[in-house]
Amino acid sequence: EGVRGKLVRLGQYMSERAHAAAPDVDAERVRREDEEDDDLMERLERRRGADSTRMSEIYFEFARVASEEQLERFEQYKRSKLPRAAMRKLMQDVVGSSTERCAIILSSLAKSYVGELVETAREAATKAGEEGPLQPRHLRAAQRAAQRNGIVPQSAIHKRRLFWRTNSGA
Repeated sequence: EGVRGKLVRLGQYMSERAHAAAPDVDAERVRREDEEDDDLMERLERRRGADSTRMSEIYFEFARVASEEQLERFEQYKRSKLPRAAMRKLMQDVVGSSTERCAIILSSLAKSYVGELVETAREAATKAGEEGPLQPRHLRAAQRAAQRNGIVPQSAIHKRRLFWRTNSGA
C-alpha cells in the first residue's frame, strides 16, 4: 500500500470521526474539504510523476552521450557513500554541534565535491594524454582549479594542503 492509500484511509478515518463527533457539522464544508484534499493529492501525484519523468529523461540523455568509462564511473559514484559517523565527528570538531541531518547533508556535499574533483582530474589527465589511474598530481591540479574558480575557499586559514608530497628519502 502506497502513501496515497494511507493518506486516503487517514482522510476517511478523520472524516468519519468528525461526522461521529458532531453530527450537525455542515455537510457542504466537509465536502469542500474533501475536494480540496483530493485536489491536493492529484497535484502532488502529477508533480511526482513529472519530476521522475524529467529525471529519467536526463539520465537516458546522459547514458546516450556518455562513454562507457563515464557510465562506469557514474555507477560507482551512485553506489559510493561517505561514512556518516565520520561526517558527524568532523562536524562536531569544526562547528561544535552536529545532528544526523547535518551529517547527511555534509556527506552529500562532500560526495559531490569529490565527484567534481575526480571528474576535473580525469579531464586534465586525458588532456595531457595520460591513461590509467589518476595520480596525486592530477588531484592537486583539480584542487587548485577549484580554488581558482572559487569553489573552495582560499585564505590563510585554509592554507593546509589537501594532498602533499613526502620526501621518501630519494
